Amino acid sequence: MGKILKNKILVASEYGSVNGGENSFLTLVDGLRQCGWNFKAAVPQQSPFANRLRESKVEVVDFCMHDASGVKKSQTEIREEFATLSTSVGCDLVHCNSLSTGRICGPVCRSLAIPSLGYLRDILKLSKTAMADLNQIDRLIAVSHATKQWHCERGLDPSRTFVVHNGIDTTVFSPDETSNTLPITEAPHSTLNHPKLLFVGQIGVRKGVDSLIDAFLRVASEIPTAELAIVGQRYSQKQEAIEYEQGLKQLVTNSPHSDRISWLGIRDDIPNLMRQSTILIHPARQEPLGRVLLESAASGLPMIATNVGGTPEILSSPEFDELLVPTESPAVIAEKVIDLSTSTEKLNAIGSQLRAMAIAKFSVENCVSNIDRHYRWLLEMN
Repeated sequence: MGKILKNKILVASEYGSVNGGENSFLTLVDGLRQCGWNFKAAVPQQSPFANRLRESKVEVVDFCMHDASGVKKSQTEIREEFATLSTSVGCDLVHCNSLSTGRICGPVCRSLAIPSLGYLRDILKLSKTAMADLNQIDRLIAVSHATKQWHCERGLDPSRTFVVHNGIDTTVFSPDETSNTLPITEAPHSTLNHPKLLFVGQIGVRKGVDSLIDAFLRVASEIPTAELAIVGQRYSQKQEAIEYEQGLKQLVTNSPHSDRISWLGIRDDIPNLMRQSTILIHPARQEPLGRVLLESAASGLPMIATNVGGTPEILSSPEFDELLVPTESPAVIAEKVIDLSTSTEKLNAIGSQLRAMAIAKFSVENCVSNIDRHYRWLLEMN
C-alpha cells in the first residue's frame, strides 16, 4: 500500500507533563509521519508536552480536562468539549494516548463514528463503567502481554486488544556520546570503587522508592563511596502521596549517608546521566512496561529490576535472570548491586547484551511498523 496522503489523526492526552506515555508517542511521531500520517494533538495548550509536540512539528489544539483552578471537569462536560473539538478539526482517526483519555474519548468516537485507537499503559483496577468505556474503542494497544492479560481477565474485550511493545531510539539512548546530549564527564561504570546508582521515575509508592532508599543505605554501609541519584518528581496531589514523599526525604536526612543521595527532580539529560551511571535500580511494585528500562538497556547500562508486570518481557533471556529480583526485597537489591559492582568486565558484558537486546526487540522501527499497521486496519474497516 502506498503512503497515505491526507488521513488526519488526532492524538488526545489528559496531562501536559512528559512522562513515559508522552515520550513513547514523541519517539514514534517522526516515523509515523514518514508513513504518511498527519497529526494534531488535543492536549493542554500551555504545557511541556504541548511544547515538545510543537518541536516535533505537531499542531496543538487546546484540550484540558481540568478547569483553571486545577479541578477536573465533569465527565459529561469533557466529552462534550471533545466531541466539538474532534468534529471541528475534521480528524479521520483518534489516538487516545492513555487509559484515561480512552475512557473519555472512546464513547465519543463511537457516537460520532470516528475510528479510535486506545493505549493501555497502566495496570490498575477499573470499575465496570470504566471497562465498558474502554470497550467502546475500536482497537486497543497494550504495552505488554502482562498489561493485556490483566485487563482482559477483568472484562476487556480480548478480540480488539493487541500487544505492541514500546520502541526506543537507540541513537539517543546509546553508550556513546551523541551530538544532542551534554558532554560526558566520566566514562560509564567509571570506577568500581565509586559506583553511581541511578533511579528514574515518579516519586510514589508504586515505583518502590522506599525500597530503593532502603537498598541504597545497605549498599552505602558496604561501599562508602557509592552514590545514588534520584531523578523524577511526585505528581499525585493526594495527601498520602505527599506524606510518602516527605517520609522518604526525612528518612534520607536522618541517615548517615544523606550526603550521597541526590534528589535531581526532572531532568532533560537522561541519556547523559545513564552514560555516567554504573547501575540503574528499578524497584517498582507494578510496571506495565518500564520505558526507563528500555532506555537503560539501549544505553548499555546494567539494571536491577523487580520481577513484575511487563518487566520480564524485557529481560526475557536467561542471561538476564540475575537482574530480576522479587518486590519488597531491598536486601536482595543491595546484594545484587554489591555483587555487580565488583567486576567491570561483568558490568560491560551485561551492558553489551542489554543493548543488543534493545536493538533487536525494541527498535523504534518495529513499533512504528506495528502502529502503522493498526492505523491502516482501522481506516480500512471504517
